[in-house]
Amino acid sequence: MINKFEKQLEKWNHGVLRGAQAKLAKCLHVSTATVALWATGKRHPSKGYIHQLGKIFGLDDYTVSRLFLPALSTSFPSWTAATTGLHDSNDHSVTYSADNFLYTSQIKNSISLPFFTHLPSNLPAYQQTQVAEWWTLPRRITQGAQFLIPAKQTDLPLCLADDILLITPTTEWTAGKWMLAQKSGKYLIRRIVQGKKGLKWQKKGSAATLISSHAKPIGIVVGKLTNIIF
Repeated sequence: MINKFEKQLEKWNHGVLRGAQAKLAKCLHVSTATVALWATGKRHPSKGYIHQLGKIFGLDDYTVSRLFLPALSTSFPSWTAATTGLHDSNDHSVTYSADNFLYTSQIKNSISLPFFTHLPSNLPAYQQTQVAEWWTLPRRITQGAQFLIPAKQTDLPLCLADDILLITPTTEWTAGKWMLAQKSGKYLIRRIVQGKKGLKWQKKGSAATLISSHAKPIGIVVGKLTNIIF
């Protein structure tokens, strides 16, 4: 059984659902996977995309918003960026500017953060040569983060490969948070929960288990940037 959004896609695509998601993704300049997440309710389109969808479907913004299933929630905020032109440089003076983020602020209220395409083994410490790029983001978005990592380097659920995670370093486990941890030289993302016998961690859809004595906390996931176009 198809949902309301898929019915609208079918109608818009002249009565054919097959290929409609890819066609819509091309119109919006997003990945087909992004549209698929909208269709399954794992993610909601931003207000900007709601407005664009309204123009495409010939509907008002409220009617478009009613097409989507309730989104699965996380404990950290997510922002949308549709931009190009990331600088491939480890020179701090050559930074990526996020001035066209939907939630943005003046450049004087921004901060530059290191972005790692490959996670250094000694995080949160790092060397300048390990920084792939420096990104300049509004402070209201960074939420105290001190570095950025690609979601594809972790096992965090509800993420696309191109999503970017904002990390605030910490040396303490924190209940109720998604955290970046290191175990046996590998990086993991786990949600920390309070159990009767102490703190536990769990991956989405799995039972919580006591935190491994060989694991150490690296940071808290405080936000996510999505729909990044490289």
